[in-house]
Amino acid sequence: MYLQRSVLAIALASLALAALARAAPASCAPSAATTLLVSGGARVYSLGAQLYGCLGARRTRLGATRGSVPFPARRVALEALNSPYAGIDVVDMGVDTLASSVALVDLRTGASTATAAATTPERRPESFMSVTSMAVDRKGTLAWIGERSAVGAFTPVYEVHALSSSGNRLLASATNIAPKSLRLRGDTLSWRAGGRTRSATL
Repeated sequence: MYLQRSVLAIALASLALAALARAAPASCAPSAATTLLVSGGARVYSLGAQLYGCLGARRTRLGATRGSVPFPARRVALEALNSPYAGIDVVDMGVDTLASSVALVDLRTGASTATAAATTPERRPESFMSVTSMAVDRKGTLAWIGERSAVGAFTPVYEVHALSSSGNRLLASATNIAPKSLRLRGDTLSWRAGGRTRSATL
């Protein structure tokens, strides 16, 4: 009886493992790649000095993980994934300047469906714009917190944005927004400002 139970337990475990193997989507990233983000069958991964996104048989180059020259140096500083969409923050670093822009990429086609600057324009010549956190939803909306400052205006201003194919929405702008506080649950985006949670529907 004990032997029969043991054989039955082993058989059931084997069937469960097989079912899990069938349910788990095969990775579209090459075996030599470093996988950074996973969402369903989509992956964002680095290979050498390049960043890629993939879904099924399609692979999309998203940018470089580091600049090829000291100045100006362009690289992807931040990425987000929610299949089938990827979001990236591309940074251009110059002498006494830092510019940043975001892009929403549909990994099914490899096309950028929308792009925008990280923040509203900073009018001073020696300015710094970056993205501190970002998230993307399954419907194709990219949300992020942007930070801007400049020589002579060192107190950062933080902005919450939402970008889709229909345009870029500025949801909030303040100096007391917590830069890493962005959260996305379903279509509800939230962040912290002045110690309180704020939210918006995407």
